[in-house]
Amino acid sequence: MRRLVALACVLIGTACTTGRDDPDLPDAMFVLDAARDGGAVDGAFPRPMPDTCTEEGRDATLGMPCASADECDDGCFCNGSELCVDAACTAGGDPCPDDVECTEDVCLEETDQCFHEPLHAMCADEDACNGYEVCDLVVGCRPASPLYCNDENACTVDSCDSEMGCVHTPRDLDGDGFVDGRCGGDDCDDDPRSGANIYPGAVEVCDNRRDDDCDGLRDYNDTLDCTPSNGTCDAAVVIPGPGTYSGSTAGLSASYTLACRPSGPDAVFRFTLTEVQDVRITVSGGGTGVAVALRPWAQCATGPDEKCSAASPPSILRRSLPAGEYAIIVKTSAGAPFDVNLMFGPPTPIPPVDLCSPTTMDVSAGGSFAGMFEEVEDDYSLSCHSGSWRDAAYRFTITEPKDVILTGSTSGAAWTPTTYLVLTSDCAVATAERACRSSTSAEIRQRSLPPGTYYVLLESSATDATTWNLTVSITDPAPRAVGDACTTAVDITSGSGTASLATAELDSGTSCGGTSISSRDVYFYFDLATTRDVTLTTDGAGFHYASIQPMCGSTGSELRCRSGSGPLVQTYRSMPAGRYYVAVATTLSSGTVTAMLTTGPPTPVPPNDVCGGAIEVGMGYSNRDTLVAFDDDVIACSGTGRPDAFYRITLATRRQLIASATRVSASTQQVYLTLRTTCTTGDVQCANGSRTASIDRILDPGTYYLVVEMLAGQEEDYTLNVFVVDPP
Repeated sequence: MRRLVALACVLIGTACTTGRDDPDLPDAMFVLDAARDGGAVDGAFPRPMPDTCTEEGRDATLGMPCASADECDDGCFCNGSELCVDAACTAGGDPCPDDVECTEDVCLEETDQCFHEPLHAMCADEDACNGYEVCDLVVGCRPASPLYCNDENACTVDSCDSEMGCVHTPRDLDGDGFVDGRCGGDDCDDDPRSGANIYPGAVEVCDNRRDDDCDGLRDYNDTLDCTPSNGTCDAAVVIPGPGTYSGSTAGLSASYTLACRPSGPDAVFRFTLTEVQDVRITVSGGGTGVAVALRPWAQCATGPDEKCSAASPPSILRRSLPAGEYAIIVKTSAGAPFDVNLMFGPPTPIPPVDLCSPTTMDVSAGGSFAGMFEEVEDDYSLSCHSGSWRDAAYRFTITEPKDVILTGSTSGAAWTPTTYLVLTSDCAVATAERACRSSTSAEIRQRSLPPGTYYVLLESSATDATTWNLTVSITDPAPRAVGDACTTAVDITSGSGTASLATAELDSGTSCGGTSISSRDVYFYFDLATTRDVTLTTDGAGFHYASIQPMCGSTGSELRCRSGSGPLVQTYRSMPAGRYYVAVATTLSSGTVTAMLTTGPPTPVPPNDVCGGAIEVGMGYSNRDTLVAFDDDVIACSGTGRPDAFYRITLATRRQLIASATRVSASTQQVYLTLRTTCTTGDVQCANGSRTASIDRILDPGTYYLVVEMLAGQEEDYTLNVFVVDPP
């Protein structure tokens, strides 16, 4: 409590101050009305009224003799009520008593009133964070509510300073001095658990899978800061265990050849397996043409691969890999960054579905089976699917004729892939293939399949297909109509025979077509006691496919396959003695198919019907030759299904080749002429024309081949002219 005794206060609007005594105040001053005539007033002034206490009368009675207090009253209020003590006038008590310590007490003489002004500053504790303390006129200093410093802005860190109060600092949670990039700053990782060393200008760590310097590129993607050095086994990066690791082949050489990718730079990693585990390795990134191989460390540089994958993405699953040291080799078509993911898992049995052998998984009991392509390699070539594709193998054995239905599909690719399904009695021998089907859900039906051991091969058209499904049904044979199956094939040895399409089902079809789900096939057979020239005519099935098979139902054993509308005539020279089957496939579902056989004395097969018998024409050639009874042996410029004849050109010096093939008849049907570096591949020039096809080419020294072709069913004699001259 602070007190001020005064005759008058300052002018209206000016607070009274402690100890103020202003002798210059006028005798009468106008002040605010306090709304009451007397007594103490808090914080309000009364209306103006005359001052009845003058300076001269103040304390004038003190010390004067008295008999009562009334005799001591000096007419002033603010100096208290005088008392008569021991017959003498003495000063009175405080006219404005106040026990509140944080107020300033003011007495206004003009109105005989007291005022108590709160001094809030007296309550301050010099800590802004717990609020602004105030002086209450009744209870004194009263604490205030603490400051609420949450500005509801996620991009500021809110705090309170004892002097400044609320402080809102731009967010830098990891304390590295850079504002969070999500709040307009340039720190790309403000996570306090990991980002303290990540900020613009920091050192880029090349194997932590983070963008340390916030330039938008992490690890080996940041080619200015990170250069790989693990291009050989001696410099392999050691992987401590399962996880995802950064790598790159940028600037590295092609040090090794992988089974699934022969060329391109490679990077080498090394890991240790302390116990038998399933191991999965997947590579992401790296551009196109990426492959990964797993090798025992002792064979890191030499191979062979334990597993190799060039799928999209490359992935390896090696079940029950023994404990030991291993190498991971990543190869790309060009230098590029990538990530390697290594995973371990409890060991599981290796399914025997990769190779055809006596231990291949047996499905003789039928049922449904599934597998993963990353567990198998490309081991076999399918007649209906060329190229390098991973394949799965299953085995079944039947001891008596059975109806067999196989259905296969593949999945996991970015699109619905085509599935290729093969039934064969020997995976390594093309002629043992009985059927090859392709569809999103491929199906093979073999009615009355003869006793024996068979293998089922399955491939997908998509390199990123992950899984396959195979359904096997083996049942007792159902009765078959005449000509509908190998077991009911119609004998045409003596001339001709017919088979009904109305009762026919699809069994094997042919290698050149007639294998769709809407197709049907019928079978004939004939016996040759001696070698004969054979002419086979098939008709009545509209557009159809016809083949001769030494093994009934085996498309891989076909001698020839032709297709066409109306009568389809095929001639075979010097066919050896034996039994032959004729398969005719069509999409018609009614009518009959007729097959007619005529034979004659054998005539020699022209040597140039095959590559090995190519006629040398390097010194020039002009002759009338034929494609009649020739087979289709290679895929030249004109495609498949075209009988072909072969010629060889051997040049010791640079020469100009001028060649033409012209039909002998006046037919304007197409003739195809191909110049290539080998008999089967390496096209140099392709030519075709109505009746005549011509080539004019300057060639370097070497050996070349000419292939003459016509469409099946249009074969005839032709004249081949070859001129080899000095170049101009």
